[in-house]
Amino acid sequence: MTEVKEPPTKKAKMAETTTLENFIENIKNSKKNLMAILSDEFTKPTQFTQVYVGTVNNVQELSKIITTLNDKMPLKELQHLKRARKNEVILCSVQYLNTQPQNSIQEYIEENVYELKDAFKYFKVTGLPAMPPKLKKQQQEFSRVWSCNFHPNAYLEKLYGDQFFSINELMEHRCYMAIAFEIANYYLSKLKSNLLVSDVSESSLNATVVVDPTIKSIVAISYDNRENHPTQHSAMLAIDNVAKTQNGGAWNTADKSAIDNELQSHIQKKFVNVKFGARNYLTKEVLDEQKKNASESPYLCTGYYIYLIREPCVMCSMGLVHARANRVFFCFNNNLKGALSSKTKLHCVPSLNHHFEVFTDFL
Repeated sequence: MTEVKEPPTKKAKMAETTTLENFIENIKNSKKNLMAILSDEFTKPTQFTQVYVGTVNNVQELSKIITTLNDKMPLKELQHLKRARKNEVILCSVQYLNTQPQNSIQEYIEENVYELKDAFKYFKVTGLPAMPPKLKKQQQEFSRVWSCNFHPNAYLEKLYGDQFFSINELMEHRCYMAIAFEIANYYLSKLKSNLLVSDVSESSLNATVVVDPTIKSIVAISYDNRENHPTQHSAMLAIDNVAKTQNGGAWNTADKSAIDNELQSHIQKKFVNVKFGARNYLTKEVLDEQKKNASESPYLCTGYYIYLIREPCVMCSMGLVHARANRVFFCFNNNLKGALSSKTKLHCVPSLNHHFEVFTDFL
């Protein structure tokens, strides 16, 4: 069967003609803010659940009715919803009543809340938001249907917006991402001259820059070495290189991974204000002896920012979870294997014991 190819997008056409050098300058100098990749619960359409709502006979008894219902029929799974709106009261979910022996909501009330057997004119089934709102935008949408409890989170509101980073912060993030591309440029230029963006965007290679934001310094860098070792993805090498700054590390990979003098000099010529180096690593014994807190010594990638050319796969993403990275930034989506946006959002899995923030939209 003949493969049907989609027409090239504007960005794809740009990649065919833009030199990698010019692209790196664009990444560094663009004023466009970055986008946080959040859990689907922030963006997916409102999910509704069916509930029984009763219209009361006497509004003056509403307070008493609510108190009785909260005691006898608590809304355990719908705590985010106000119990009443005007002369209507939420009784229980339809699903809950389906598990009871009574055939109707009136029968259930007569059996379990006898004092309210004559409290309602009539009943209806209606759909109400099943989950609590996370953002003010959702709260406003929910309130058109039913009043809900909501405590705004200023940080989440800012994270969801399109102006999360200040101008100075944005310049720093774009600079480090540009360095990730410069690492790829450094190695690829040894194999080919006149590099285009497509030489990177249409390949699967990756480069990584690890930054300690507390001292604004590059701790480690890495470049794909999968042609020599199947698990030496760029992010995995970066984690191992960080470990080397803490008296650890498993791989002896001076080639394409460590910050050799030639590569460091190359980067510093192009990015004159960039610093290299990690904070001094102190063992537990030294910390105890000097009576210092563990936070005074680096531990894995705790607090570090990770910049990758391409969205990491599941293995690399889990590696960054276990390494306790603080933030992960990437430029290109990995539509085949990406674990932070394309195929799944691993950093949003509630059961993980560590979570990091993810940002993209550099283009």
